[in-house]
Amino acid sequence: MKLKALALSTVLLGSVFAATSASAIDIGFALHTSPPGPEFEAVDKFKELVEERSNGEIRVRTYPSAVLGGERDNVEQLTVNEVQMTLNGDLLVSVIAPEYAAVVTPFVFPGPEEVYAFWDSEIGAKAKAAIKEKAGIDVVAFHRRGDRHLTANKAIPTPADIKGLKLRVPEIPSWVQAWTAVGASPTPVAYPELFSALQMGVVEGQENPCFNINQAKMYEVQSHIMLTAHVPAVFHWSISSKFLDSLSPELRDIVVNSAVEAAAYGDKVAQEQIEATCEGLSKEHGMEVVEVDRAAYVAAARPAIEKLAEGWAPGVMEAVSQYLD
Repeated sequence: MKLKALALSTVLLGSVFAATSASAIDIGFALHTSPPGPEFEAVDKFKELVEERSNGEIRVRTYPSAVLGGERDNVEQLTVNEVQMTLNGDLLVSVIAPEYAAVVTPFVFPGPEEVYAFWDSEIGAKAKAAIKEKAGIDVVAFHRRGDRHLTANKAIPTPADIKGLKLRVPEIPSWVQAWTAVGASPTPVAYPELFSALQMGVVEGQENPCFNINQAKMYEVQSHIMLTAHVPAVFHWSISSKFLDSLSPELRDIVVNSAVEAAAYGDKVAQEQIEATCEGLSKEHGMEVVEVDRAAYVAAARPAIEKLAEGWAPGVMEAVSQYLD
C-alpha cells in the first residue's frame, strides 16, 4: 500500500509511538469521525479497561475528528505502527481484501447480525487473515454503526425513481457498481465537502447512517430519507500487528479482550441510540421518512453483485447467496 506523507500527522504522530516513555506504553487511537457518537463512548470504555487492567502500564491517547487524517490515512498509519488502533468503517475490507468485500457491498446483507455471523465464520476468519497478511492489521472486534440509508430531495421508494440521480457515494468500486446498477449516477465528493455539494446541487443525494446524517445536519439540504438499509455498517476495531506483536502475551490479551468488551458495549449503546437518532431526523428536523421496496433494490443490484462475485474468494458468494433470493 502506498503511504501518503501527511504534514499534519507527521507533527502529531511524534507523540503517538508506542514506546514514548520508559514507564508506559502509549496506544495512539485515531478516529476519523467526530463526537458525539456511540463509538466515542466505546473508545472511552476501552481506555478505562486497558489502563485499569494494565495498572497504568498502557495509556490510551485518542485523536478524534480526523486530526491524524481520514479513514484511509488511518489504515495506512496502522500498517507501519504510526498509530496503534483505529475504528475502520466499510473502507478497510474494500481496500485491503476486496476478495472478501461482499461483507460491505450494498444490498447484500440484511442486518448487522448477519454481518457478525459472516465474520465469526470460517470465511470471516480467512478475511481477517488476509487483512493481517496484506496490511499488518489485526481486526479483533466489531460494533454496529447503523444502517446506511439513502437521502434526497424527493421520495425514491423503488429503483425506478432513482434513475439518473447524482448520488454521492464513497469511492469504493463495489459501491459505485451497485448504485450504477440500481440506476443512480454515482458522483465522487470528499465527505468534508458533501454538505456544500448537496447545497449547491453538485450532487442530489447521498447515503449514510442516521448518526452521520444528523451530525452533519444534512437535513438542512435533504428533505427525504429512504430506509434502504443497503449496508448494515459496522466499525472494525483494528490494531497494528507490529504493535500487538511487540507486547507481552499478558498485555496483548489485555488489549484484545478490552477491545472485544468495549466493542460489545459500543454495540449496545449504538443499538439504543440508532432508532432515536433516525426518528429525530423526522420529528425534530422535518425529514420525510420513506419506506422502500428493498426487494426491488436488491434485484436491481443483483447483476452488479454477481459481477463483483467473480472476484470474490471461493466460498464467499455461497455464504451470502441466502440473502439475495
